[in-house]
Amino acid sequence: MRADRLRRYPKVTRNVSSAALIVIGVLALYNGVLAPHLGYLHAMQKYETVVDGVTQEKCRIADTLEAKIGQWHTLQRELAELEDGVFTVDQAKTFVRSLLSLVEETGCAVVRADFAGEGKTTRMEDPNQTVVIEISHLSLDALGQPDQVSAVLERLRDHRPRISIDACRFDFPDGGSGLVECHLAVALHAVGNRKAPGGQ
Repeated sequence: MRADRLRRYPKVTRNVSSAALIVIGVLALYNGVLAPHLGYLHAMQKYETVVDGVTQEKCRIADTLEAKIGQWHTLQRELAELEDGVFTVDQAKTFVRSLLSLVEETGCAVVRADFAGEGKTTRMEDPNQTVVIEISHLSLDALGQPDQVSAVLERLRDHRPRISIDACRFDFPDGGSGLVECHLAVALHAVGNRKAPGGQ
């Protein structure tokens, strides 16, 4: 019966109906199978863009962190060098008291010593800040064999905290004895705290 009914319609109508059925089938296939996958692919593209952005930000943060760590290590080294070169006030006093024995231990004789040098203080606005006190004009004349005088200079050079040798001059008092007289001007740098007004 249906076949008879279809035969009554013109061929064009039957072709259009068949085409419509095919289009409906394709749309159903698209909506049921392909559309979810295409949506998934679009989501993956967006996700990939976000992941790329996060990765770039992570790399930027890592580079910044590496630079900051490098700066921190540099500051640590500079601080260690500074601490290596600066006495506390008590260490400076102890060094000044032991300087004669340091020279005599090498076999040199102390000809003259003046440890009443002036101290210069670098003041800061904040009374609780650390201040640097430069103890200067410590002068010493030592007499000994060249290797003994050299030992004195090496001990001063290698001393920690560091000692600044502001001047060094050699005289040969008696040409036949082989003795050398070394005239030294030494400076120390000490760190202390200036007390706040009214502090104890």
